[in-house]
Amino acid sequence: MRAITALLIAGGFWIPLASTFQQAGRVSSGGIEESIYIARSLRTSRITPTAYCDQQRIGFKGTFEDQYTFQSVATQPADGRVTNPNVNTVGRLHGCVGSSDPAVLNFYAEGLLGAVSFKMAGSCRTATGADFPEPGITEYACLFVLRDLPEGYVGGTLTTNTIVSREAIGERSDPYGYVQPSIATIRLWKRRSAAH
Repeated sequence: MRAITALLIAGGFWIPLASTFQQAGRVSSGGIEESIYIARSLRTSRITPTAYCDQQRIGFKGTFEDQYTFQSVATQPADGRVTNPNVNTVGRLHGCVGSSDPAVLNFYAEGLLGAVSFKMAGSCRTATGADFPEPGITEYACLFVLRDLPEGYVGGTLTTNTIVSREAIGERSDPYGYVQPSIATIRLWKRRSAAH
């Protein structure tokens, strides 16, 4: 298996897959086909919420409206360690963030994974609170359910291991040295065809 895996997610505009989309894993079991993808998100803008983040539309009061790129990542085959979290820009995501509790972030976004369009909603929770692993950094574990998938899909999830630093935009965290904001794992499940 090649060391580079790619994710294509888009919000607001779409990017062709031809040269950037690679499948990280495909497993068939129990009538379900599973595809697994890994990518790094990179926040490129943060603004006051527009009508896109309307509370009736997303299910919570939005604090921020964000745009992200998704980057393919390179891993070390011997142990899976990420050696480059920023190989190529392979997608985009348009999201809304809100919170009434510092330990929980609500999130809604729209995107595209390969040829599969979806909406996603869920939350991020911190287990350790602010200023861990050092002052200015907060870690979150996030779980999102993928919905409005094309016909034939049973469902999907997107999980992230996320950090929030004092610098919300761009690649350079504050304090420096963290891959921000997220490393994402996406699992898509499609009903096995009768031909299998």
